[in-house]
Amino acid sequence: MVSIYAPNAVLAPFVECYNVLSGYFESRTHSIVSARGVPMLMFPFNKPSLSSFKHGAEGSSYAKPILDEPALLTCSNTFGSCTFEGEINFVMVLLKTTGAYHFLQSSVKGISNTAYTFDHLGLYRYFEPLQDQLWSIQQPAEAVRLIQQYLSKYLEQKSKIGPGDFSPVMQYMLRHPATLQVGDIARKFKCSERWIEKQCAIQTGLPPKSWLRLIRFRSAANYWLRRPDASWMELVANFQYNDQSHLIKDFHEFTGNSPVHHFAQHGHSETMLKQHEAGLSGLIDRAA
Repeated sequence: MVSIYAPNAVLAPFVECYNVLSGYFESRTHSIVSARGVPMLMFPFNKPSLSSFKHGAEGSSYAKPILDEPALLTCSNTFGSCTFEGEINFVMVLLKTTGAYHFLQSSVKGISNTAYTFDHLGLYRYFEPLQDQLWSIQQPAEAVRLIQQYLSKYLEQKSKIGPGDFSPVMQYMLRHPATLQVGDIARKFKCSERWIEKQCAIQTGLPPKSWLRLIRFRSAANYWLRRPDASWMELVANFQYNDQSHLIKDFHEFTGNSPVHHFAQHGHSETMLKQHEAGLSGLIDRAA
């Protein structure tokens, strides 16, 4: 039901991968997806999908009950609430952690945990011809190919912005999910903590301390998805939580549930959307 595609060379600095959700839900299905910190673009194809997305229980949501135009879901440290019904066909373009900054060509500070249609962002004119063509596409691979063409052209036309890409700093943070402090990062990159905090907020939408917590949580969650027989104390030890209550507190914040309840009730959502294979999926391997 979910297919993963790698970006081409032009888009590799901005796009992590493409997740294509294509299939049929016989009845209305509700899922909770834990926080990922990954901004994403969503493009429907073939025909509009009866689907919805909301950050948290009461947070910002996609403006319509049906996915019929492209949207940007910005960096999120809040779990997502999704519903699916009937035939579903859309491409999720999982961006790099700084990808929304380059896509919008402006700061993403203050817009985390929000959902915007391209029309709301004033960008639909760039992508209207793409969306018109996507309605006639039935195959996921063809939808991805067409989206890549338009995204490549769009990003190549944009001038570079800001004081440099924050991606190398983020990659370093992703490789050390349980051990870093902001001061460690500043020393590594020979800059001030203030610069780290400012650029992290501008280019990712979240402060570095939030990212470090989210990266550790995401690493622990991915570890469990790959090793469902692991004990919670094993997670506490491997990811340097103070104790089990510390781990449970993070799970409540990033999933809305305790670890046991989340994976018992919603683990299928994580695996269905291949959260342990895409986006921040390589955390464990990079940290090894």
